[in-house]
Amino acid sequence: MEKEGKSNREIASLLGKSPQTIHTEIKRETVLQCLGKGRFKKVYSADYAQQSYESNRKRSIKKLSLTKELKEKILHYHNQKFSPEMMVKAKEVNVGVSTIYYWIYHGKLGLTKQDR
Repeated sequence: MEKEGKSNREIASLLGKSPQTIHTEIKRETVLQCLGKGRFKKVYSADYAQQSYESNRKRSIKKLSLTKELKEKILHYHNQKFSPEMMVKAKEVNVGVSTIYYWIYHGKLGLTKQDR
């Protein structure tokens, strides 16, 4: 759209975003394009922007480690027929409900399909 001569405000209006968001995105996600003989021009690259977003997103997610103590606590409550929601709310297992479900369904807790 920028190639079409549209301003950041026009692009923002079309996309339903803030003009500052458009400015920041274009500024942040530019790459140098060689024009030849040592001349370069900054251009926006949607592919680079997406790749950069995905890379940054991976680093922004906190990795939770399943300690032996936490695993034993979850299994103890699981054996007492507590749901992950009950574990988190009532018994203060300090991880998210979705994390417990993830660990269950990806075999991190050593449970079989019959145990679930």
